[in-house]
Amino acid sequence: MTPRPNGHTTREGAIFVLPSTVTTGLRGPVASWVSTAGWAKAAHRILGAAWLTTPRGLVDPDDARRQASDPRLTAGALRSWRRHVPTVAKRAVKDVRELLRARNFRVDPAGPWQDANVTFVWQRHELFHTAGLDLARALDAPSVLFVPAPLVWESSQWGVHRPGWGFWVERYGEHPALRRADVVACGSDVVANEVARSGVDADRIVVTPSGVDLDAFVLHRDPRTIRAEHGLTDRFVIGWAGSFRRFHSLEQLIDAAARIDNASLLLVGDGPERPRVEKLARDREVHTVFTGTVRHKYVASYLAAMDVGVLLAPSDGAFHYSPLKLAEYVAAGLPVVAPRVAQVADRLNDGVDAVLVTPSDADELMAALLALRDDPVLRLRLSEAARTAAETRWSWDNEVRRILAVLA
Repeated sequence: MTPRPNGHTTREGAIFVLPSTVTTGLRGPVASWVSTAGWAKAAHRILGAAWLTTPRGLVDPDDARRQASDPRLTAGALRSWRRHVPTVAKRAVKDVRELLRARNFRVDPAGPWQDANVTFVWQRHELFHTAGLDLARALDAPSVLFVPAPLVWESSQWGVHRPGWGFWVERYGEHPALRRADVVACGSDVVANEVARSGVDADRIVVTPSGVDLDAFVLHRDPRTIRAEHGLTDRFVIGWAGSFRRFHSLEQLIDAAARIDNASLLLVGDGPERPRVEKLARDREVHTVFTGTVRHKYVASYLAAMDVGVLLAPSDGAFHYSPLKLAEYVAAGLPVVAPRVAQVADRLNDGVDAVLVTPSDADELMAALLALRDDPVLRLRLSEAARTAAETRWSWDNEVRRILAVLA
């Protein structure tokens, strides 16, 4: 609380501006909503108040998690006409649509925070959007722009280009926001370096990798029941959770599981690549359970039903992001096998709280999984160390404190 001249006190708090919306028909889970809810709840614990606002108005963080993990957010069938539309054309349409959305999205300064001392206004970075930065200016509060990745650059990393207009989108729809923000919070060191190349001063950049809300990782279902329901009792269960995108490289996991006796895959989530992954699993005759989108409150129980959780890196080496799934694996006390890439190796200790392998090395991945299958004592040791690491280094509270330290 901050004292006022009249002796009364006013609340400290932070505002979180999320430009995207969640609607039926999107593919879940929606990581941006889950992570933003985590940020907001952490700020509430530390400061005493936090507000999460979207183009649809204020959203309670717990409700944001529920919306982002609604089982109705399924991949569904791709409409036939869309299969024949070139990727570059779809990208152009999305950019125009985002420009129009950004012009229509503003946050009224006269919100529920008007009697509070707003410590900072945080906005998740989206092309053309400045609603959070504008709100911070109106409230005379520091602005924080959270950048999982510069979006034009990220698209090129995934092989999606904007021929003829990418330069202009970057120059007028992305760089101005990066340069306006008082603090630019980046998802990884790789992202921070790219942000610096766009002209942002180094003293305004802070790295805030994906965290986890430790309070959310309690069991709501018996993991043994989950295993029994899906025919996983007495199986070695290799798990993964996410949104089924091509860069998740799940074909590597299927190839490894196909060579491990008594192995089953438990894949939690949904997304555009799920049909392809399902076909690969059938073709390789790998016993695989596809759960579809699972409500976030049940994710901890599904992770607990796994013997090991896996994170993969694409074969082309493009790995710049900070995976939310990794933070959740660690919080669940799940033994982890992950690629030895900078932003993962910097947070995990090989042989202590995880097993790190060479990215895209199928033999090394299989050897790590076999070692964990055959050594329950090792799994237990990694599990205990992972949960300890989560409690000391991986919470969203740590990331909020990083922001406060920079602002101080």
